[in-house]
Amino acid sequence: MRSANALTQETIFGIADGATYSGMLCMGEDGRRYFFTQAQVDGHAIAVPGEDFESREAALKGLAQIAGTCRAASGAGERA
Repeated sequence: MRSANALTQETIFGIADGATYSGMLCMGEDGRRYFFTQAQVDGHAIAVPGEDFESREAALKGLAQIAGTCRAASGAGERA
């Protein structure tokens, strides 16, 4: 598992476009790249981004964008 190569791990939480999300954010062995090992949107596991992020802030923004996209794609929050 990729998390075995992490220098640090932290659980993050947030809200984006009405979707709640969480993820396990890790810092790579080089101390310069960040990646996710797991993520959930509205309580459902999602595929984690396969990319590395150059900063913690970029990783957090990336997951927030994914969460908002998942919410929009599911149609959650739409009124009948």
